[in-house]
Amino acid sequence: MKLLSWNCQGLGNPWTVRSLHKIVKDQAPEICFLMETWLDIEGIKQWCSELPYKNKFAVKKPGLGGGLAMLWKEDIMLDVFKFSDNQISAWVTESDGFRWLLTGFYGWPETKDRFKSWILLSHISSFVDGGWMCIGDFNEMLWFIGYPYTWNNKRPGATNTKERLDRAVANEAWKLKFPKTTVTHIISHASDHLLLILQNHAALRRHVRGEHSFKFEEAWLLWDDCTKVVQEAWEISGVGESALEAVRLKINGCSEELKAWGATKTHPGTNEIKALQKQIEWLTCAPPTIQHKSEFIKASKELDEWLRKQEVY
Repeated sequence: MKLLSWNCQGLGNPWTVRSLHKIVKDQAPEICFLMETWLDIEGIKQWCSELPYKNKFAVKKPGLGGGLAMLWKEDIMLDVFKFSDNQISAWVTESDGFRWLLTGFYGWPETKDRFKSWILLSHISSFVDGGWMCIGDFNEMLWFIGYPYTWNNKRPGATNTKERLDRAVANEAWKLKFPKTTVTHIISHASDHLLLILQNHAALRRHVRGEHSFKFEEAWLLWDDCTKVVQEAWEISGVGESALEAVRLKINGCSEELKAWGATKTHPGTNEIKALQKQIEWLTCAPPTIQHKSEFIKASKELDEWLRKQEVY
């Protein structure tokens, strides 16, 4: 199983949603835990309607700010049993029957209130009888891969601050069940916080995908050479024992040619997106100079524009 955790700092805008879509597409997590969504359940359903998660649960306190959400795929056995403004806890049942507690946690940001986090965690622990994994803001963590800091205020020079705020922890029962778990830090241009991708042993198995059926993309009609691709494919295909068989072969030939041709049209800027993501990762880790901040903003805007174009197609 793979789980994503992200303090997105406001989900009700296309900029952040496009970034989330890209991460979900690349990482394919079965469960998403989102913090500071600033949205209630109706807002989550609206802005996350295109994500591959049939199940959605949200917590939103009155007023601006805050907000938690947990999203999970249809085949995941997850049952939310306890929640508050600072956590969503749910029982997760694996395919082999192993049942463990998942807590998506959002700690109190003010130092004077930090003790409340430990009181809440102590209370949740009273319900644990077996495996327990928390993802949020803690003092100890599982091993991680990637950039060590998960929060950057992105200010230049001496005012720049970097901290490791987003973490994952688990008790011994959970770690014994999933001994090869990894936590990877993923850089995003849309938030001051990095994403966490937690992957347990079961998720490391090779996933074999079935062949996708052909689907004609309406956006292909916007390209002048679409008609030419169809005409040429139709002419060179279709030698069958009967007229019906010939038509079937021609249709198959057209679909294969369109899939190959369409891959270059329906995902514009694929190479540009990869290059910009590498640039943003480098700038995130680079010294916090005014020039680097300016380059980060410019690259982020360019990346979002390419993601917007892909969204249109």
